[in-house]
Amino acid sequence: MKIFVDTSKVSGIVAGIHSFSDEIWDSWLYKDIMLDSGKIYGLVSEYHQGCMYLSYLIGGRIDFGELKISMDETEIVQEDLAKISWNLEPINEKYKNKTVRKSIEKAIVQSGCKECFDEIAEAFYLSDSRYNIKLKNLSGERWRASAALGYTSGKKIFFAPYESSHFYHSMYDSNLFKALRFLANHGAIVLLPVGSDVFLKDKVDECIYLDANY
Repeated sequence: MKIFVDTSKVSGIVAGIHSFSDEIWDSWLYKDIMLDSGKIYGLVSEYHQGCMYLSYLIGGRIDFGELKISMDETEIVQEDLAKISWNLEPINEKYKNKTVRKSIEKAIVQSGCKECFDEIAEAFYLSDSRYNIKLKNLSGERWRASAALGYTSGKKIFFAPYESSHFYHSMYDSNLFKALRFLANHGAIVLLPVGSDVFLKDKVDECIYLDANY
């Protein structure tokens, strides 16, 4: 799967602004972007300079406007991305109240996932002591559990909100990157918006730099 964000048809000021809440917003100076399945991407910019905007755009959460986005050379609409995308951070998602084991087992049945629950738990390093906890109440395991649910639900794009390099450094011993690599090895696109490439550049397949050139 290849996703191409084409900005050639955008007129006027080539920039977009999106508010995610009263306190959180992001502004992206558009540029062409190509993403390939099977890769983990670091989307790198300063806070409010585009990395979260691009993550949520590819996650199907932002209207395309004048942007043209294609998948495998076929033009798509926002809903096409929304159907195959999954937010690694469940806090503001409908599935935040789902418990780990019950929701994953249900998704396995509904999607026809080939792996059983025990195989999923092993692949995403889920702790058996937390199987009955809601996703929103998990701490360091929250993104892994969310990724596991998205994978068993058949999602192909995994996106996330903005985090600092320190956040990803603190996740180094949590098996998060092993879980994200499992997703990529199974053909997913993984998007990690971050303020700096200091730590992440050695953990992802490619960094895309979004800061404006002043």
